[in-house]
Amino acid sequence: MDETQVPNRHGADGGARASGLDAAAKRLYSLQTLDRQRARDRVPMTHRVRGQGMPNLRIDRGEILRHVIIQVEVKLSEMRAGYGAARDAVLSSPHVMKGKREVFGQEAAYLANALALNIQEREYDLKVLRNLRLPESPERVAMGCVVGVGPDAGPVEPLYFLLPVCGGMEVPMHGGEVRVRVITSGTPIAKALLGKVVGDEVTLPTTPPRVVAVKLLA
Repeated sequence: MDETQVPNRHGADGGARASGLDAAAKRLYSLQTLDRQRARDRVPMTHRVRGQGMPNLRIDRGEILRHVIIQVEVKLSEMRAGYGAARDAVLSSPHVMKGKREVFGQEAAYLANALALNIQEREYDLKVLRNLRLPESPERVAMGCVVGVGPDAGPVEPLYFLLPVCGGMEVPMHGGEVRVRVITSGTPIAKALLGKVVGDEVTLPTTPPRVVAVKLLA
């Protein structure tokens, strides 16, 4: 992580420092919610799809993975900008003074520390995703697969992408008409799906539990 020093600005206007800290806090808050930006880059890497009753659904796991990586890169860039603003606020607040300015400096320090930890986590996520090898033609649900489930006589409802990190992230497909949700191996849904084949019955741990069939595997 870049630790470039920010020049001390003890003479800077207090309102400007507060504004910078507020902007950093808003960035941190927004980064804790699901980022639903549509990534535009495409990496052609089409995989054979095993499924029931879905001849027109094209699944490109390489493209989906690329979209996930782009979303992580966007979040990481915003976090670094927020960290710079929070760190600037820390360096601009004299720690020897008491009262509101001291409290302001402490809040900025807490925010900078939180952002630093989030940056480290996102950098780790990027490393894992960039080194991930997708299975070529999976026969059973495994890490790196896209899985679609639904009722026996109905369409595929959710599509899941099993990845080691970034659980909860969503990627739009087909102009936003279809969304793929990332789940990690430790989640109850992933545990229910791992090892299954197309046609297997699965009980999803929802409230109430739902009995569905594996209808797509790519």
